[in-house]
Amino acid sequence: MDWTHGYVQSVDYTHHYCRELSPVHLDFACLSRGISTSLADRPLRYLELGFGQGLSLNVHAAASEGEFWGTDFIPAHVVNARELAAASHSGARLFDDSFEDFARRDDLPEFDVIGMHGTWSWISAQNRSLVLDLVRRKLAPGGVFYVSYNALPGCAAELPLRNLLKLHAEQVSPPLLALPDKLDASLAFIRSLAEAGSRYFHEQGESRALLERVSGQNRNYLAHEYLNRDWQPMGFAEVAELLSQAKLEFATTATLTEHLDGASFPDRARKLLDDTKHPLLRETMRDYLVNQRFRRDIFVKGLRRLSPEARDERFARTRFVLRAQPAKLLGAKIPLPFGEAELKPETYGGLSAALAEQDFAPKSLEFLKHHPDCKQLRPAQLVHALRLLVGTGHLHLAQSETAIALAAPRCRALNAHLLERASHSEDNPVLASPVTGNGVLVPHDQQLFLHARSQGQTAPEQWVAYAWSRYSALGVRLTRDGKTLESAPENLEHLRHRADDFEQQELGILQTLGIA
Repeated sequence: MDWTHGYVQSVDYTHHYCRELSPVHLDFACLSRGISTSLADRPLRYLELGFGQGLSLNVHAAASEGEFWGTDFIPAHVVNARELAAASHSGARLFDDSFEDFARRDDLPEFDVIGMHGTWSWISAQNRSLVLDLVRRKLAPGGVFYVSYNALPGCAAELPLRNLLKLHAEQVSPPLLALPDKLDASLAFIRSLAEAGSRYFHEQGESRALLERVSGQNRNYLAHEYLNRDWQPMGFAEVAELLSQAKLEFATTATLTEHLDGASFPDRARKLLDDTKHPLLRETMRDYLVNQRFRRDIFVKGLRRLSPEARDERFARTRFVLRAQPAKLLGAKIPLPFGEAELKPETYGGLSAALAEQDFAPKSLEFLKHHPDCKQLRPAQLVHALRLLVGTGHLHLAQSETAIALAAPRCRALNAHLLERASHSEDNPVLASPVTGNGVLVPHDQQLFLHARSQGQTAPEQWVAYAWSRYSALGVRLTRDGKTLESAPENLEHLRHRADDFEQQELGILQTLGIA
């Protein structure tokens, strides 16, 4: 049998970072729903199945304490992941085994966390059975299994488009044509079909918008998303039933904004959810209400619920670190399933000011509850606001001072390597923070400024000159307000504004996060 099992391997997967795979994030998501875990109590044994380029796994191995394992059967991905592991000296154990071969290993420990981002939807039923057996045997009691997947009903509209795209790419495009070019040709063919008066595109309301969205996506990502032999969106209840065979019980979603249904659903929808006590039906109803197309689920082997007192005590000890300047935070609009939430000054003004004190150093909930700027917020309001800010990425969880000190050397080493890469590529979206235990989004131009700074160039003008030299070498032109800046003076002017903003607004925060 072909070693690929029908999986696309002729083009690399994107250098994607998934914060939901972070042990810190998984622990907080469970705490948010009152679920007990032991993820914050000790160094973990952690496994990621199908790690792609290995960016998430290596960031978490550098920024967290524990023993990190992973497998991805595409050799080019493993080469990249091992290079990152060598740079950070994390000791991550990375393999190019198939799930079948990996499950046969006789040196596997019990794992506290097993994570699988997206891959569940792209593998055969046989491989899902292998994953289930591995999780059943090797996830420790009390352990967490994170799985994300293309979900129904939201992906139902994508099935006809995916089938047509795959058929054209396989049957019509020249065999030696590169996959990205095949996708371009297939998308052009489908657009011509739509323009020819296809009743499918006329009668299926989402189909045209879906075609436009897909047409604008990265071609390597699209190849891995749609051109594998297997592409199987599933309903939540079906996934939960399969995972129950591995002694797993649904705990919660890792998407924290979905924990706040009371703030985001109309009254009738919220009442329907509140009146539905069966957890499988409730989650399924929610998916139909929002037309869910991608789920990020947390299952636990031996689920235990915290008492309200224990949950409150854990929350009181949790520390938070602000990622954005308060002025950029206030007034921001947060998209929700039915409308949006605004970060209003009366709620978030004092809270963000308190979080920004002491050069953005981490603050505990207990500290914030007693801060004068937060006194107008009831305890429940404060917890709600913090959960929302963490869910949107404006706020991060902070590790203990001991964990930060242990992770700092690994993160410095990994970030030095990633910044060196940034001088040649725009692929990497994050840097590792020992403070948060995960990755922090840092735009490419800011990575270039940091790289110049690490080489002793302390003035913003020097950062600008260095960044423009790299963009020029890469043939990249910047954009402003959706317009490409063609001339060197325009690009340099834009970079000067960006460098000044970086020095005044961002650099101090990144220093607090242990990145700069």
